[in-house]
Amino acid sequence: MEKDRVKEILDSPEKIEVKYLGEPVWIEGIKSNTANVTVMGTCKTMDVPFMSLEETGKME
Repeated sequence: MEKDRVKEILDSPEKIEVKYLGEPVWIEGIKSNTANVTVMGTCKTMDVPFMSLEETGKME
């Protein structure tokens, strides 16, 4: 995913599902070359490259 799209998702009022290595994540913030994400259902946070994120659609 491109950095601009990550920022759009982060700023969106809608909940948009994003996955990292097949796991749903919540985007917490953006750094210069990475996104700070939390794995859904856990307290695990990490910085991951933008290109490793996959948008899967709007959450119900």
